[in-house]
Amino acid sequence: YLAQHLPKRFAQALNDVHGWAGPLQGYKNSDIEQVARALDQWTIKPAGTEGYRTAEVTLGGVDTRQLSSKTMAVLDKPDLYFIGEVVDVTGHLGGHNFQWAWASGVAAGSDA
Repeated sequence: YLAQHLPKRFAQALNDVHGWAGPLQGYKNSDIEQVARALDQWTIKPAGTEGYRTAEVTLGGVDTRQLSSKTMAVLDKPDLYFIGEVVDVTGHLGGHNFQWAWASGVAAGSDA
């Protein structure tokens, strides 16, 4: 169900972390409420950074077809935004990744 409303790889990662599996019919209402609470309280806590010295663009991430190109919001969840390196956008080294991170952040921040 999550993959129908969130980026597929993001939904799969949430399922894997929390051990959620199977069709919704197999869940009790209390189980679904627990899933909803977990999603509502979920936060990202980066472990650290290596700084500008080693920063580069990575491949993979949230599929751009699932995002608004103007706001960076998930098309099916307009209050959920993804920006920068977490989005599947690839550029050449030399500052392009920073420009993408800043530009996508401005787009999302202007809309939020």
